[in-house]
Amino acid sequence: MQYEITAPQILRRLGFGGPETAQAFETMKMELNLPLPPVYQEFMEVAWNCPLLATGDLWTGQMIPFPMIPCPLYRRLEEAEKAQVCDYLEIGSDYGAGVVTYGIRTEDLSQQDPPVFMQHEANPITQWSLAYNKVSDFLLENLLNALTMVEYDTAEEALEELGWQCVDSTMDYIQAHAEEEDAEEHAAVTEKTLLQKGIDPAQLHWQDSVYEGRAFCCYDEQTETFYAGLWDGNDENSLYVISRTEEGKSS
Repeated sequence: MQYEITAPQILRRLGFGGPETAQAFETMKMELNLPLPPVYQEFMEVAWNCPLLATGDLWTGQMIPFPMIPCPLYRRLEEAEKAQVCDYLEIGSDYGAGVVTYGIRTEDLSQQDPPVFMQHEANPITQWSLAYNKVSDFLLENLLNALTMVEYDTAEEALEELGWQCVDSTMDYIQAHAEEEDAEEHAAVTEKTLLQKGIDPAQLHWQDSVYEGRAFCCYDEQTETFYAGLWDGNDENSLYVISRTEEGKSS
């Protein structure tokens, strides 16, 4: 079982990215005309226009229902406002509500893995606060939210297109034990569930989630299976098993 796996590695193994994706991102980068943090660029070269992330908080080009492109904050500020705040490269917003915008200070763009700040629409546009200590945390969290179907099941359809099937462990147990009265009670995902699937909870790399919990993803190379979970320590834990379909294995 591979426990230490980066966000770009996850996307590549799922089949996303490729030369065309990297070239499309490079074209956008040239138009942006700003240096980009290596960690952010490595991820975006795989994630640009990725359908799996089309309903996430990270702007990845073509999304649902329209494109969302990284853009400097100063492009939408008046001169008087620019004097009150440093410039940010805006890289995302909370999908759906759109009340929070995420950005990296342009002065930090030369850093390997700079912090991410947030601006809430209820506050002055010049008021930003720290959201993530590292952009890599923001990127990984967005990917894990997609894989654990938080709020949206966009990822399931995108993965099916590439020959993967996504199984919700809780629902799978309930369906398999439908005749048992206490099926739902025993369907709760726990550490025992992980151990039964060959996952060592002590070796998991946990990522804090804005959805009040911690998320993880690990990969079984022998069976070509991903395990992605969102954990809050009670009956709301979730675990998705993402494995190759027969068609996917033969492609």
